[in-house]
Amino acid sequence: MPRSYFHLRSKDQSLWDKEGVDLPDPATAQGAADKLAAELRGGLLHESKHGCCWTVAVTGEGDELIHVTSL
Repeated sequence: MPRSYFHLRSKDQSLWDKEGVDLPDPATAQGAADKLAAELRGGLLHESKHGCCWTVAVTGEGDELIHVTSL
């Protein structure tokens, strides 16, 4: 099963997923990213002091971009 990595990014900050998750295909990774964004949306927006926008970027094992979704 391919490994997918879920990175959080804003204009000023990046939080890199170094472990990743084994998922069967890119469509499943996309769904997982959208779910993660929905779960994190409230918490990160409340912590943001500068109104920055966060994204969840999903990459594969070879660093290829699979999906990006906004919080």
